[in-house]
Amino acid sequence: MGRLCDERGDIVFGWLTKLAVIFGLAGIVLFDAISLGVATVNVADQGSHAAREASETWGATKDLQKAYLTAAKAAAEQDPLNTVDASTFRVDPDGTVHLRVSRTATTLVLFRIGPIKSWADIEREASGRSVG
Repeated sequence: MGRLCDERGDIVFGWLTKLAVIFGLAGIVLFDAISLGVATVNVADQGSHAAREASETWGATKDLQKAYLTAAKAAAEQDPLNTVDASTFRVDPDGTVHLRVSRTATTLVLFRIGPIKSWADIEREASGRSVG
């Protein structure tokens, strides 16, 4: 009788261990997915902010380099990991600025694993125009 109880206890303990591991891994995957989602939304918002700031500078100076530097500075102030791609930066005749902001999302696991590291790279197109 004692051996039967030990076997049942081992089976229950084995299942509980497996469940804990599965829930732990699922939690890590879920956390990384949420981190990517939040970072994606943030990069888009920060890009729009940077574009509006650059548009304001463009309106005051008509200097493309100053407008780009303003966008890069505004994006970096929002998050130091943000970069503005100079090759995509342009200004329409009406003063609307178009740019691409990118950064690597910091996740628990994803951005640390070589073969899938690029999945954490986020790029978003943004545009904006100052109101005044």
